[in-house]
Amino acid sequence: MSFLWPTSPAESQPTEEPRVLHSLALRSVTVHGEQVIKSGPDLYGHEASNLKYIAANTTIPVPRVHKVEQGGDGKTKKIYMDYMPGKPLNKAWPEMTEDQKQSVASDLRNYVEQLRNLKGTYIGAANRGQAVIGKFVAHGGGPFDNESQFNQFLFSRILPKVPDTFRYHATKTFKTNHEIVFTHSDLAPRNILVDGGQVTAILDWEFAGWYPEYWEYVKAYSDFNAVPKWLDNVDMFLPRRYTEEIIAMAYLNHFSH
Repeated sequence: MSFLWPTSPAESQPTEEPRVLHSLALRSVTVHGEQVIKSGPDLYGHEASNLKYIAANTTIPVPRVHKVEQGGDGKTKKIYMDYMPGKPLNKAWPEMTEDQKQSVASDLRNYVEQLRNLKGTYIGAANRGQAVIGKFVAHGGGPFDNESQFNQFLFSRILPKVPDTFRYHATKTFKTNHEIVFTHSDLAPRNILVDGGQVTAILDWEFAGWYPEYWEYVKAYSDFNAVPKWLDNVDMFLPRRYTEEIIAMAYLNHFSH
């Protein structure tokens, strides 16, 4: 899920009648005056921690978090964030010039390099939050102290649905010696805001955190139909690597829904 957020956040409690930006199942994103509120009974509360960490350790443009509300069960119910200017890349793409596309790819390359320069010692969200896998069905677990534990988590959620004849080959692809780096986990065009040839924001850090170095590639390549020739541009900020992992995860994800 990705959203547009207002530019000048109000520090006080919003009082205006809310305007709905997005609503899906029990989740919603609404504008209240100059604030945006993401709300729902099943939010991943680590999104706020991820955003704060990225804001403090990179120059990546992200929404500033103002407040997080929790229910009596301790789960995150609402996150108050900035509005960020720009248009989702998947909507802006048809009208962009080749120079603008190249410029956006250059911005993304810079931001991805910053993420991959952040090295971790566990697998999970910021502040030792849970790792989350899946796209249409999300599963949380951990945090995990090493990649072997993470792999076992992957297999426990997916392998029961994989035909027996393919289990052996599917599991052998996953190694345990990848570097752990900070990862957005959903660098799809819908989560990238642009203005002309400039990236103005990267949104939706709900599934972000410390993951094996191939994880960003797996997630970015999973949305290859988003815009025409998107993969050619992905190659500019995520140069081709981890082919085995991408193919293996694409296969396993087929059985994970």
